[in-house]
Amino acid sequence: MKNWILLSSLLILISGCSNINGENEFYEQVNSIENALKDPDWKQLNLLGAKLEQLYRHNLWKIQLMGDEDEYESLQESINQLIAAIEEQDMTELKLEIASIKTYLEDIYSL
Repeated sequence: MKNWILLSSLLILISGCSNINGENEFYEQVNSIENALKDPDWKQLNLLGAKLEQLYRHNLWKIQLMGDEDEYESLQESINQLIAAIEEQDMTELKLEIASIKTYLEDIYSL
């Protein structure tokens, strides 16, 4: 009986913490950048890019636990290139980096 209660408590705890890894936050942020491309406001895109970089830095330790070094370093590189594309107002490069970021996120969160 004691083991059953312990197992049930552990299951509830684990299922209640399913979104602590930041996955949804990343996808929401990337999608908001992608949606902002439909009618580009470069100041807004600059803020969204900075927010994505801040989100990455805030969740870096979680990403390091979930992905390998190449994945999270490549993600950081793509975020930096996305920010540079926003500053240069390069729509093509921006779209490519969004696709790359989505791919890296899928690889990291594929557990």
